Amino acid sequence: MKQSDENTVLKDLAKEQKNIYIRQYCPEFKPEYGNYEPKTRPPKYTYHWKLNMLRRIREEDLKDEAMQAARLKCYELANAFTLCSYENSMKETTMCMDQYNKMKTCMVQECEIEMDKRRRDIKRNHEWWWTNIYDENGEIGEQAKETPDTYVEKVVDACYWIRNKYHKFLGWETE
Repeated sequence: MKQSDENTVLKDLAKEQKNIYIRQYCPEFKPEYGNYEPKTRPPKYTYHWKLNMLRRIREEDLKDEAMQAARLKCYELANAFTLCSYENSMKETTMCMDQYNKMKTCMVQECEIEMDKRRRDIKRNHEWWWTNIYDENGEIGEQAKETPDTYVEKVVDACYWIRNKYHKFLGWETE
């Protein structure tokens, strides 16, 4: 199959609003952003390495499932971006940025919403190391007490980390 034939087939599929690999097997979903506010955040790190590993593995599994659901919810925006990229193949980066930004925003917001739903599913996540930070209503325990890090705090922490590495490299004492 030639490259031009492949592009024609993909362009026709995008025009028909069909997402072949997933849409034919699943019902139609509508995006929920604006109607739903996430109440959970990713688990904070603790001083126990086994807990961190268990929670990180569970979070990755939930993220894989949440991304699939987000793709189902944002298929219209993805098809619009695909159609634009096939119509403007030489100027895709300049002509299709509006569709790309809409698609990206939808995917990120829907993934956060789906992650929140999956974190709060206690019937599925019934282990003690998960139920001591999340319940059906959101975060509990130490997870709820901690405030989310702001951008400024993250930048300052990174600056101190770089400063300490620099001082260690030069042989100076670190604070």
